[in-house]
Amino acid sequence: MRTDHEVDRDNGHNVRPLEGNFDSACAEFRTAANFHETADTYAGVMCHLCPRHRVIACKDGLQWILQRRDGQRAGRPRWTGVGYFRTRNALIAVSRALCKRMDPNGMAMLVALPGMIGGDQ
Repeated sequence: MRTDHEVDRDNGHNVRPLEGNFDSACAEFRTAANFHETADTYAGVMCHLCPRHRVIACKDGLQWILQRRDGQRAGRPRWTGVGYFRTRNALIAVSRALCKRMDPNGMAMLVALPGMIGGDQ
């Protein structure tokens, strides 16, 4: 098995065969994933509500954060928190007020969330 990067001829992406077991592959993903909540590639994105708004779970899993796309940093979109929520109903109410044209899939994701994050309902 090759260990260097190869190019997938079908789609042009750089690919690399998995080495080792599933646990080592997960550890590699965690290392590569972005854990900065303001980053466009943040690993905890729950859903995008519209092109300007998204919902993430905070890195400690204590609250949901409603974010607005706010300019760029290093050529990538930057996200700024506009609301912090522990309950699904509050998150949905504010999301509806901010997003005039909400993606139906985004709303479905919000409705499917537990009643409260990080604790009993």
